[in-house]
Amino acid sequence: MGFKRFLSKLKKWASRSHARVVLAVLAAYTLICYFYWYVEIGPGGKKTFLDILLWNNVNIVFSRGFTDYIPSSWQGRALLMVLILFSMLFLSTIIGFVSSKINAYSNSPARRIKKVQTLSNHIVVFGWKNDIRTLIADILRKSKGLTAEDIVIVNSVNEMKLQPLLMDKEFKGIKYIRGDFTEEQTLLNANIKKAATALVLGEAHDSLDAELVDSRIFVCTLMIKTLNPRCHVCALVQTERYRNYLEAQHCDEVIYTEEYSRYILSTATSYTGMANVMRALFDNGDGYSIQIQPVTAEWRDKSYYELSSWYKQEKGILTLGVLENMGAEKTIKHSILADAMKSSNYGEIIQRLKTVKDAERNHPLLNPPDDFILGPNMGVIVLAKEI
Repeated sequence: MGFKRFLSKLKKWASRSHARVVLAVLAAYTLICYFYWYVEIGPGGKKTFLDILLWNNVNIVFSRGFTDYIPSSWQGRALLMVLILFSMLFLSTIIGFVSSKINAYSNSPARRIKKVQTLSNHIVVFGWKNDIRTLIADILRKSKGLTAEDIVIVNSVNEMKLQPLLMDKEFKGIKYIRGDFTEEQTLLNANIKKAATALVLGEAHDSLDAELVDSRIFVCTLMIKTLNPRCHVCALVQTERYRNYLEAQHCDEVIYTEEYSRYILSTATSYTGMANVMRALFDNGDGYSIQIQPVTAEWRDKSYYELSSWYKQEKGILTLGVLENMGAEKTIKHSILADAMKSSNYGEIIQRLKTVKDAERNHPLLNPPDDFILGPNMGVIVLAKEI
């Protein structure tokens, strides 16, 4: 049964076009070796046809030259030249065929998807921007412990555009899934259910209208939140309408590019050097920038003044304020409900349950009063040097 199955697979392989080419080249190579042996040595000679075939194969692999036997007739010398040229072609064909098959297997969509399925707490970047290489480099620089192997890129652009990024040693191990990110299967292929963060960029195509791009971002964001409610989703939009739509759907981070551009332009007319100040605060590569660090449990129920003084004295870091209700919506609500259930005061429980619905996530409170009491799910906004 096993032998019949082997013959069936061999027959199936031989019926393919590339297999026919390989078999034809192998047959021609063997035939040339036979003619060379027949013309130069013959049936009565000391060397058999198998000897010539073996010597030729060894010479091809180890490039030692045809020093075992020098032909004397012009026919033998002519056939030897043909044999050398054909051997070189034969070897190149086999190496090229094997290399292409290995490359095709390692880069096949199925294998890419299989690699991504082993990830957890990874970052998925949906879409394409012309400066995506710089963006990913900044993400790696700002995220401690994150490597290129923890990043998955998902888009449907021509793969040639991504080759410089995928082949760059700096981003070795980065994953790529080709597909439409508005389709659920594409998100599942990117293992979105186990992802920690999703960055939805959209497509930078001149032929696409801004609202069409944002509508696709909106659909992708909704599907991510459905498949993985705990995933931190950051969406980049170009239109105010879809900014409002995403905020209404409780997207974790909505970046409306026009809003920031308008603010910088308006303030730059009133304050000289504002553009440089904003660049330094957000990201200047190796200097200071605004960051958000979690408020640990030891600071809970303590004052903002105590926390600010500790940062200044112990770390030399300036605090700018706090971020209330930091994190994913589902996580925050579960945390508030868990704290409410610990209380024995029913009035307090009811009051806390009311705050669950009205809680504004990721709410920044700049320069709070010194007696402001720190609570759970808070972050401290600091101006610190990037590591």
